[in-house]
Amino acid sequence: MLQIKKGAIFIVPFFAIIIFWLNIGGSLSVSAERKEYISEKIPIHPAVHWWQEDEGDFKAQNFYGEVPAENSDGRRDELARPVQTSVPNKLDLKTYPMPEVLYNVKDKSDTKTPSELKGLEALDPEWDEGFNGDYYIGERKKIVDGHWLEFSVITGAGLQPTEVKVYGHNLDGLPKLHLKYDVRMYIVWKGYTDDDDDKDPDPVEACSIEFLLEGDGASQKGSLIQPSPSGSISSDSGEFDVVQGIPSSEYLRADAQSEEYLYEQDFVQKTGKTVFNNVNASKEFTLTWTTSKTDSKGNVTYTDHEETVTKKVAVSGIERPFSYWEIIKYNIWKLTHSEFTNYALPGEFLRIDAMTNVSANGKHSDNVEDHVFPPECPDIELPPETIDGGSSKPSVPDITDEAKAAAEAEIGENEVENDSAEFKGSVIMDDTRTTTDGPTPSDVPPPGMIQMTARGLLIDPLKTNYWQSPSTGKVFYQPVFSIDGSASAKDFPFDVNPVTVHTPVVIYSRASDDKEHDQRIKPPLRSTPPNPDQDRHAFILDRPFTVSLPTGGQHRNIPGYGNRDYSKYIKMKQVMFPFDVYTATKQAFYPANTWISVPVDMETVEFFLPVWVPEKQYTIQFRAFAINALPSGDFGGSEHHANITIPNPAFNVPPAGSLSAAHVAIDSIQVDVVGRLYDFHVTDISDYNWKSVFRQGDGLTPTTNSYWVGLNGIDGAKRGNSNPFVLPVRHGSHPNGFQNVAVKTGYKFKFDMKTKGDMESINDAIRIKPTFYHVTSDGKKRQAVDIYYHDDNNYFVKIGSDKDKTYRTVSLNETMRSVPKNEITNNALHYYNFADRFNLKETTSQYYETAFARYYVKHMSKEPVQTGPYGWQIQNWKLRTYRGPLANQVPSNTMVPPKEIVTKEQTWYGEYSLPAKLYVVPKNSNIQEAGRVGMLNENHPLFLKDGYIIVNFDIETINEGDLNNPYLSYYKAHYMSQWTNMEGFKNSFVDGYGNTFNLQEGDVIFYHADQSSLDDFKSSVTH
Repeated sequence: MLQIKKGAIFIVPFFAIIIFWLNIGGSLSVSAERKEYISEKIPIHPAVHWWQEDEGDFKAQNFYGEVPAENSDGRRDELARPVQTSVPNKLDLKTYPMPEVLYNVKDKSDTKTPSELKGLEALDPEWDEGFNGDYYIGERKKIVDGHWLEFSVITGAGLQPTEVKVYGHNLDGLPKLHLKYDVRMYIVWKGYTDDDDDKDPDPVEACSIEFLLEGDGASQKGSLIQPSPSGSISSDSGEFDVVQGIPSSEYLRADAQSEEYLYEQDFVQKTGKTVFNNVNASKEFTLTWTTSKTDSKGNVTYTDHEETVTKKVAVSGIERPFSYWEIIKYNIWKLTHSEFTNYALPGEFLRIDAMTNVSANGKHSDNVEDHVFPPECPDIELPPETIDGGSSKPSVPDITDEAKAAAEAEIGENEVENDSAEFKGSVIMDDTRTTTDGPTPSDVPPPGMIQMTARGLLIDPLKTNYWQSPSTGKVFYQPVFSIDGSASAKDFPFDVNPVTVHTPVVIYSRASDDKEHDQRIKPPLRSTPPNPDQDRHAFILDRPFTVSLPTGGQHRNIPGYGNRDYSKYIKMKQVMFPFDVYTATKQAFYPANTWISVPVDMETVEFFLPVWVPEKQYTIQFRAFAINALPSGDFGGSEHHANITIPNPAFNVPPAGSLSAAHVAIDSIQVDVVGRLYDFHVTDISDYNWKSVFRQGDGLTPTTNSYWVGLNGIDGAKRGNSNPFVLPVRHGSHPNGFQNVAVKTGYKFKFDMKTKGDMESINDAIRIKPTFYHVTSDGKKRQAVDIYYHDDNNYFVKIGSDKDKTYRTVSLNETMRSVPKNEITNNALHYYNFADRFNLKETTSQYYETAFARYYVKHMSKEPVQTGPYGWQIQNWKLRTYRGPLANQVPSNTMVPPKEIVTKEQTWYGEYSLPAKLYVVPKNSNIQEAGRVGMLNENHPLFLKDGYIIVNFDIETINEGDLNNPYLSYYKAHYMSQWTNMEGFKNSFVDGYGNTFNLQEGDVIFYHADQSSLDDFKSSVTH
């Protein structure tokens, strides 16, 4: 039980006394007098102690810690001193001897000892001027709180120490000094006494109130100091599952939730009572009595007596109960914010402030007198009473019980006040003053959850890929109110999902496949449908081609990815050709193995393949860079088609290391660069009937007429020629309207054709395989035939048989052939510069370049070249001219030396004829058996005499002398026919008589089956 006694209060304000005496004109008599006492100057002797350290410098110790000082001159003997240094200090003067006596400032004979004085304090600190300046230099001094001396002095070199000692040595044996500088000072002490002249010799004990705390009653406790936070990082758009993957440059959303506030509440009801003691009560008694007196006479006289007596008594033990509520603990924290960390967040950190409105306040006292307010102690006057004692003076009765009953009746109830507590503007513990019992408080209500959300959190586009980068989360609470100041800031972690930064990039490249112009006899077969990852595409020389770098395609099958367009995540696309290319317009040239950037929004790009690119297999490389690709090195790794593998331990990309993914998608396409065989045309016919077609009136100057395969050029566009200047040369082809004029047997026709590509070497050639057909004059019957002729040694030699040995010779630079002079010059210069390639080194060594060129034009180019018998023809290198671009017409950095590019386009010259005297039989007829049946002569019924003989050419290119594997075909290519598909050969015609003739690819010329050059003049051949 706690007992607190409250003394009776009989205080009359001092000011009221003054007013009273002034009003009555009297003088004010002061009943107490203060006397002041002071001492003589008292010396004190603090000191500054310097201690030398191992290295030679000094340190001083003071009230505040250590003060360092350098060695003034570096000495290591007993004359070493610190540099002059200011040293502050603080001394408790009560630890110094006190003066024995202090003197009354008005009467020095009146002395007191310090123990007899009140308010003892030190005054007036002074420097000892006999030491100040020599042993120390005083800077400042003052007395604080009556007994603390704060001062600062300078000591060190140039000032005299009062003591020098060697207190030790360092590891090198050098002495270490202890220096003492005495700081002599003086102070005085002062105190006072109070003498009370008007003391009450018999004080009345005042009424008192005791507070008795009996213990704790009810209690209200509650707390929530451990919240249940949670949080997540997600895709702001909801498109992605960030745990599986979200691209850089996308936006994140962070969400956290936690309780709005935390609290600790411990409210206790305090119960007890107040006890009123020494309650003064008084009662006035009137005592009456009558006495008698008998005199000597026996007379009795009566005397009435009356006496007033005031009876006083002090009663105690009057009790009044109370209860009030006291706060033992009341702490409130509010949620301030949440924090996230993750690699994907801007700056890898996020703070989200919480929108809360939490306020709290309170007031607390553990002093019962601040809570219980008892009524005033009354002075009780009991009702007066008269007591008649009869014949004797009555005694005054005990009034204690009456006084106590009166006190019980008069003393009221206690008033009480609780501690106060407020929460969010509402009172939960009311401190309104009430009677006896304080109102029961309320509880802090349970908190609701606060949502904290941040949106639009950009993932830095340059952040590299990182598989499930770890996250952390925390919520933070700050104290709003703490009744005892014990609350401090709190933070609590919560789990947050990881985030995978995975910027997708795809490259499912495509390239055109120029099958429509692929003249190869045995090309690699393509898939159906085309498969760019397996097929070998055909790029045709001197033609455009396209490559496609789509930004769409299949990626990971996770939300937001899949098969879609990824252009927003691609910063660059590139293609690299292992060969030279032009842009489609030829405005820009890219040498081989150059990475060419393609705008991201451009899917298909057209290029042009220069004619000089070597014919062979190539691999085109494609790559697409994600926006977060590294700027150099391996750019953060690459993966075929799409960077779908994550994590990909093949790469080590900071900061994810092996938990990253590729940042570049790569692809490749296999292509074959293929040349061309084209522009076959008949340029001259020696038959006199046809001379006017090809020669002007002088018989020498060429016309512009020639007979082309069709009306179209190399790629199907109109050439500019017109009928009848198309193949085959036939009756009706003569421009002068000769409807029945074909060519007589024995007359030769000249032709040439062109190639592009690797047909420039000594072993490259054109091979022609003639086949023959007979067609009736009305065109109704066409059949394959064999042709026989007689030579000097054999009768009935079958064309194409082993006996077919009549070899044709052709001269390149023949007057009637009209080979362009520049092509002849091209040949001469190339042969001179690369003579070793053509076995001409011995010849060229005899000439300068220009001289050799003249020699070539006049002699070498005119030499007859054997091309083969009737059954086959080979146009070899000596019947070829170079007509490609010259060195000054191409870029200087081509993959083929510029001066060799002229050889990459060629013209091949040839001529052919049928024997003047020939024998035509149906294909595979057994002419020997026919001879046994009847006389085998020109009149034999086996021989076909009327109608026309059609010469059909199967034209192929031969690379590097490989006769068993011809490369290009004019019309027997696997995928196309240059003869028909491009150059527009017609498969039939109607002659001037209305007869329809069906044609076949390769048909070059119609010979009369029954007309020979022998009928005109001497044959131009020897047979």
